[in-house]
Amino acid sequence: MPADPPTLFLIVVVTTFTASAMLLWSWFQNPSDRTLLWAGAGYAISGVGSLLLVGRGTWPDILSIDLATGMIVSSFGIIWSAARVFNGRSPRAWVPLVGPALWLIACRMPGFYATFEYRVIVGSVIIAVYCLMAAWEFAARDRSAGHDRLAGRFAMVAVLGLHAVAVLARVPIAIADMAQPAAPFERPWFGPVALEAIVFAQMAAFLIVALTKSRVEAQLRSAALTDPLTGLSNRRAMFERGASALDEAARERRPTAVIVFDLDRFKAINDTFGHPVGDAVIRAFAVAAETSLRRGDAVGRIGGEEFAAILPGAGEGDACVLAARVMARFTDLAATVEGCRTACTVSAGVAASEGSVHSIESLIVAADRALYEAKRLGGARLCVAAAA
Repeated sequence: MPADPPTLFLIVVVTTFTASAMLLWSWFQNPSDRTLLWAGAGYAISGVGSLLLVGRGTWPDILSIDLATGMIVSSFGIIWSAARVFNGRSPRAWVPLVGPALWLIACRMPGFYATFEYRVIVGSVIIAVYCLMAAWEFAARDRSAGHDRLAGRFAMVAVLGLHAVAVLARVPIAIADMAQPAAPFERPWFGPVALEAIVFAQMAAFLIVALTKSRVEAQLRSAALTDPLTGLSNRRAMFERGASALDEAARERRPTAVIVFDLDRFKAINDTFGHPVGDAVIRAFAVAAETSLRRGDAVGRIGGEEFAAILPGAGEGDACVLAARVMARFTDLAATVEGCRTACTVSAGVAASEGSVHSIESLIVAADRALYEAKRLGGARLCVAAAA
């Protein structure tokens, strides 16, 4: 048996305030993520607007129509702001005020204000536009190379898009329903509309919390695999990346090469110029490697002043060319660092797997032996490991 309008309104109000409380509590647990704060505030404003709608016919129309719908409309604009904050952009607080302003201007027109269906049409269009804007914003990072690709983004975009379609579906229904004598909230379509709003409120709030949680987890995973000084992969990440590259190379019978680099006389630089300059020299090598290697190559810091590069599809000759390019680039960058003439150089060892199955550990050990030979010969040299 369908619920009566007061019961449906009560469910909408309780659901909205519950979602707001969940979002704000999540923000309290993680105050650095203002996405939750914006979304929680949006839900709270929507809850107040829904509560004012309950007083329709009892409270003044300026509260139960003008202000109530204006607050609900603005809450969707705030969800758009939350999406921008999630993407690290400015929330642009004025945008959520545009929709309510248009609504209040329309309410000053007597013909519009006196017709329930007109109000449904205008309010629905504004809400749908905000939903589509928020969906576009949540999808934005997936369209940008190098940014996070959280799986929950697609679900959020889908929920917002479906709600926009459901809200816009009220427009033809309202037009066809203009001759109905029934009270506004006793129309046969009010129940399904309220039910859809309840489901949307729950799903959107859940997905926002899930997205922010996934973002934190992704950041923690990234931090666990990243060297904090250079921003390069750390030893663990390099071994994982190397194992994956070798497996793929073995399946496709392609070569894979490894280069191990070690900065020459680095301890003397630290002792002479201090650790800040030493850190700057290490960062200079990271720049040299990232700008000299190919797209798809991986480079990471595997020790204090030791680095490794994994070159999928590169044979021994290609690896030597790339290693020499990195070495030359670093020598230029490290000639003077932080105003100090460090004149730091780097040695390198190369080992390659010509498509046969080698472990990443064995390749790095082989490259390390070649590196040791380069250091024994005086540094600033490139040596190649003997074929296995």
